[in-house]
Amino acid sequence: MTEFKHLKIFNLQGEEELITIASGPVIIQDNKVLLDKHDDDFWKFPGGKVLSNESFEQTAIREVKEELNVDVELKSEPYIIILNREVGDKKETLILIHYLAEIINGEPQAGRDITEFEWHDIDNLPSNCAENIKPVVDFFRNKI
Repeated sequence: MTEFKHLKIFNLQGEEELITIASGPVIIQDNKVLLDKHDDDFWKFPGGKVLSNESFEQTAIREVKEELNVDVELKSEPYIIILNREVGDKKETLILIHYLAEIINGEPQAGRDITEFEWHDIDNLPSNCAENIKPVVDFFRNKI
């Protein structure tokens, strides 16, 4: 199965670039958002790489089950953010696909590769959030 992480693409100038496509749920309840940490010090939404045989929705549902051991129902159309950054000497484009979601089964527990998880007040997010967290929370806060 192909993971859409660091796929090599080429721009019109023939320069190699990287592209990463990830999908995950945004779980907000009682004015708190569920965030977790992986292998760095940044709070992130649960989620991860899209596999070649699954939809963006399936990825979001699978990833939160693997990371936090909960089942969710997706409640929105996707909200997509595109970020550009440098990875070594290459440019990387991140396509992050977010869905507002509700936990329908289970209580969050740290799973695969998760070092920590917490519910954070949507009006007082930690300073060490990944750069997509605040704009996505701001977008979905008006949808709940």
